[in-house]
Amino acid sequence: MFGFFRKLKRIVVGVILCAAGYGLYKLLKTDKAQESLFDFLGEDNYLSILDKVRLAGDLLGWPVEFIRALLP
Repeated sequence: MFGFFRKLKRIVVGVILCAAGYGLYKLLKTDKAQESLFDFLGEDNYLSILDKVRLAGDLLGWPVEFIRALLP
């Protein structure tokens, strides 16, 4: 019985963290937030971080693209 509540608690915490991450992502995608980050970090740091985030997205998404390429 208690194992069920532990699993449920983990699921709820996971959902909350995913929702918070998604909300932060949507917030940072706005033009005003990107402009503020650009001004705060400076051009070089901002573009460096942006390149690293894009690279991480490509590395995480390559299995999906690979499977799509194999499908007819």
